[in-house]
Amino acid sequence: MGVFIRRRTVITFEKLERSFYHLPNSEPLLKQCDECQMEVRWLTPTQAVTITGLTLREIFRRIESNSLHFIETPLGLLQICPNSLELKLGVQR
Repeated sequence: MGVFIRRRTVITFEKLERSFYHLPNSEPLLKQCDECQMEVRWLTPTQAVTITGLTLREIFRRIESNSLHFIETPLGLLQICPNSLELKLGVQR
C-alpha cells in the first residue's frame, strides 16, 4: 500500500477597527498647565495614543511616573498636557 500525506492549510484573518466618538459638549479643554505654566488645549489619553503611537498602557505608565503633565476634570476624566508630550517624547503636534 502507498503512503498518503494529508495537508491542511489554515488561513487566519485579522481585522483592525477604530471607532471615534464625539460626545456632546466635549470641546477641547483650554486651561493653564501648572507644570509648564502655559495655557494649552488638553488631550485625552486616546488622543495622546493617536499622536504618539504609544499604547494606552504606556501613556498611563508615563503618567504614573510623572513623565507627563496631567489633570483630572471634575467628572474624573484624565487630561494630558500636549507640551509634556513634545518635551518628554519628542512628539510634535
